[in-house]
Amino acid sequence: MTGAGIVRETDVVSAVAVPATMTVHRLAGAVVERTAVIGVAALLLVAPFEALQPLVRLPGQSVSSVEAAFLCVCLSAALALLMSRTLPALPWTELGPWVALVAASAIAAALAPDFRANAAHMTARLAMATVVFALTIVAARRTAARFRLMCAAVVSGAVVGVLVILDFASVPVVEHGLSLFRAGIAVVGAQVRATGPFQYPTIASMYLEITFALGLGLLAASTIGAVRGLRPLLVVTLAVMAEASILTFTRAGLITMMLSLALVSWGYWRRRGADHVLATMGVLALIVLAEFSCSRSAEMLMLRMTSEGQGSWFSAVIDTPDTVALETTHPTRVPLTITNMGRATWDSYGAEPVLLSYHWIEFDSDAIVAWEGTRTAFAQPVKPGETVRIDAALGGPGRAGHFRLMWDLEQVHRLWFSTEPGAVPLFVDGTVTGPTTGTSSARGSLRLPRTEVRPGRLVLWRAALHMWRDHPWLGVGADNYRLSYGRYALLPRADPRVHSNNMYLEVLAGTGVIGAAALVWLGGRAVLAGWACMRGRGSALGLGLAAALSACAVHGMVDSFLSFTGTYIAMAVVCGLACAHAQDEWRHAHRL
Repeated sequence: MTGAGIVRETDVVSAVAVPATMTVHRLAGAVVERTAVIGVAALLLVAPFEALQPLVRLPGQSVSSVEAAFLCVCLSAALALLMSRTLPALPWTELGPWVALVAASAIAAALAPDFRANAAHMTARLAMATVVFALTIVAARRTAARFRLMCAAVVSGAVVGVLVILDFASVPVVEHGLSLFRAGIAVVGAQVRATGPFQYPTIASMYLEITFALGLGLLAASTIGAVRGLRPLLVVTLAVMAEASILTFTRAGLITMMLSLALVSWGYWRRRGADHVLATMGVLALIVLAEFSCSRSAEMLMLRMTSEGQGSWFSAVIDTPDTVALETTHPTRVPLTITNMGRATWDSYGAEPVLLSYHWIEFDSDAIVAWEGTRTAFAQPVKPGETVRIDAALGGPGRAGHFRLMWDLEQVHRLWFSTEPGAVPLFVDGTVTGPTTGTSSARGSLRLPRTEVRPGRLVLWRAALHMWRDHPWLGVGADNYRLSYGRYALLPRADPRVHSNNMYLEVLAGTGVIGAAALVWLGGRAVLAGWACMRGRGSALGLGLAAALSACAVHGMVDSFLSFTGTYIAMAVVCGLACAHAQDEWRHAHRL
């Protein structure tokens, strides 16, 4: 059927036919396209699984497992081109901003004040993303190919989603397998943030947000016979990906998923009106909200959504006698007055119990004598701002002496309040008499853990702007922000894993005005492609592509993703698919 307002989706399930009259040149081009389809699909499937240990180490550089897969895909594509003796027609107007960004990064790396090898590695990542973008355009010229690539992305997202859920459930065999891809679990305020095969929860969430949006595009295209049967499976898959993103405890994840649902639903309604597919999207939105509501306690959800970090969640003021005295063989009780100065309720009998305890520290050093003290429960939940009196059970450190007694609270098996950012330890003099009754840490073998100040986003953003002010044209080198921000944020110890938490500021600080201009150019082309995907009258797959682009753009305001293989591959593929789809819409509009 043809005509305005009619969705042109029969191509989604059609194979790429090869008419008998096709010329050798066109046949060769089809072989190249199919090779690109297989290669891009393979990259989507392996992108989340980048091993911690590189496959090859070179002086100043390394090759990861996913980068090795990328090289194999490039070799396959080059071989197909060589055998076909043809070059694909690439839209250089779309490739231009990618090439400009890589060039700006390369120049910035060569002239970087420090860490040039790291900046060069980042330049190589951007070059990889550019090649993936070009391969995707070659692969996605036909609607059927775009459908297959989106299916591959959704399958990859479903696998990641299942692994994230199993990670959150702490399934031992899964935890052991995931240790190949990530260093350990992430927490915020003692809440586990599942990561699946990714290094960080925000990276896992971004990947899931992209695949979730692409899955919505498949759902919008499920009005035709061959795809209609996949609708129940798609709904289940999308629910799994949404639950996994929520379990990463990433605030932007919920926002971008709901934004994707709103965009796709609006675009579908504009094309087809209200029908059973639109109703299914409404049900899916309710499922996502229900998953979010049930994922954590209401208090933890509120804390996460209304605070920058966990620094204000757990804090206490303890009024205690200045000195205590006891015998090693006779535990005692000490009257304390404690005020909950944090934002979380202390419930000693809840799912995440908070108990009072203490540590014995050497009098003249930070050496730990005995860390694990007797726990004392609160009789009733202690709400924020509430003050209670408690008789704390106190036992000795196992030997006589003059020590410092450090009062502390513990969220069982999760965190000690004394190790939270900005915590000020409370010490009193403790005198212990009597015989040795147990073992204690040898003097100097264990010391008090340092409380690290975790900089907030505003601090990181200001550091990025100061970095750009000092290096306005070419920045400090791509990906060098994390290695340089400490002195700009006035931090005595800066974690080199921390990024600027803003994709745009990261590029500005790393590659200066020149790189930022290239990113603006790239973003402008992406906006035009996304708009064409939303406004076009062709395949509804474009709705999912526009939603995926929006998810990347919105989440990029509060996190940075270009340094991570899984996300920059997914983003490059989405940009390539959107560009190919927009070109197809243009050809259809002009009847070419």
